[in-house]
Amino acid sequence: MPRALLRSTARLGLGLVLVAASICAAKPTAHPRAKVDAKQGPAGVQDVQVGAYVMHIHQVNIRENYFIADFYVWFRWKGDELKPYKTFTLVDAREESREEPVLNSLPDGSHYAYVRIVAKVTKFWDLRQYPLDSHDLDLNIEEEASEDHLVRYVADEENSGADESQISMPGWKLTKTEAFTGVGVYRSNFGDISLPKNQETRYSRLTLRMRFTREGDLVFLKLLFGVWVGAGISFVAFFIPPNRIDPRFGVGVGAIFAAIASEYIVTQSLPDTNIVTLADKLHVLAFAFIFASIVESTLSLYLVENGRQLQSKRLDRVARWSFPISFALLNAVTIVLR
Repeated sequence: MPRALLRSTARLGLGLVLVAASICAAKPTAHPRAKVDAKQGPAGVQDVQVGAYVMHIHQVNIRENYFIADFYVWFRWKGDELKPYKTFTLVDAREESREEPVLNSLPDGSHYAYVRIVAKVTKFWDLRQYPLDSHDLDLNIEEEASEDHLVRYVADEENSGADESQISMPGWKLTKTEAFTGVGVYRSNFGDISLPKNQETRYSRLTLRMRFTREGDLVFLKLLFGVWVGAGISFVAFFIPPNRIDPRFGVGVGAIFAAIASEYIVTQSLPDTNIVTLADKLHVLAFAFIFASIVESTLSLYLVENGRQLQSKRLDRVARWSFPISFALLNAVTIVLR
């Protein structure tokens, strides 16, 4: 009996040892984007100096929501395990080309690498002030393999920027560049059901931001010249006797077509959007005044046909000055308060 009890105890102890061994040998589950995390373990954060310098902006396409940039990105770090020049990605961008990285060792014992990239970057433009708009063009470089508690980007602000002499975009002026770091947050387990449904992962990110503004007012004047001329033509009707129906109403109809053509030209250069731009506001203002001029001509004709010529002349006299002055003032206010 004691021997049987001893054998049972031995089997139970052996089973417990095997279970404990299997638990200890089990590998932790890693996030789909964090393949390096499971290998490195929580050994502490490692800082990587990251910078970027833009050589060219090949294209800015407002209608199709993108721009194409040619730039360098570099990394400085310590530690032989890291290879940040291999584990970075561009956010909201598609690489057109990437040259082979150039590696070097610096006198202080740190590693250095740089890569030249041409990328097509998605940009959804803020067009509320178009065509007196300014835009921030962002390049977002993000660590892809290790989360921010393992690898942390530190912006090389002193050396990052853009070559103003090489970036020549007609109608645009580079006014400011800045480099800063942030964090890309993803609230998904990416289909790995061993992780919580809304698993949050955070990856260090460098942003190089370039501020471009419209250079001069020529583009603004060219875009809106047609609608202003159309509105001006409609005001000529006040100098034509109301009983001359064809020319009196003909200039108003012609002004409407001129304004429609101007609006069409503006919308063709912009993406489909529900945003009301400054150009839209000025066109609506012009349409309103053109319509009001046709109403005034109708009223003046009505007065003449009912034998009230004096009142008709007085109405036209007031409209000759009030319409252009009011139109100019309202345009100025709309532009200033944009």
